[in-house]
Amino acid sequence: MSQVVIENPIINSPFEEPTRHFRFTDEGITNEIVDGRRISSYFVPIARPKKKRGDKQQTLFETEWTQDRIEKNKLVDDIRHRIALWRKGGYLGVTPTTARLIAYVHLTPFYT
Repeated sequence: MSQVVIENPIINSPFEEPTRHFRFTDEGITNEIVDGRRISSYFVPIARPKKKRGDKQQTLFETEWTQDRIEKNKLVDDIRHRIALWRKGGYLGVTPTTARLIAYVHLTPFYT
């Protein structure tokens, strides 16, 4: 797997739903920015067989980042969908203090 250096990895606001992400390929992350939110997923590593080095055995976890080892995290995607609906509905059910904090965050951009 080749190493990719991303000069500025922060491409979204910390206060809004992400609208862009870095593309992943079978070789790993790239510096290519793609529109849309990345689907939540996790990588299932499969350890290589134990190798003997002298008298000690050691398990190696170097593995390939292939698409067949990526599992979608449906629970996280369902939670994200419900939060998006909650935001669109005006944050129904929050306390007055939380409502003021949310309004403050939306009026005070401190990122670039």
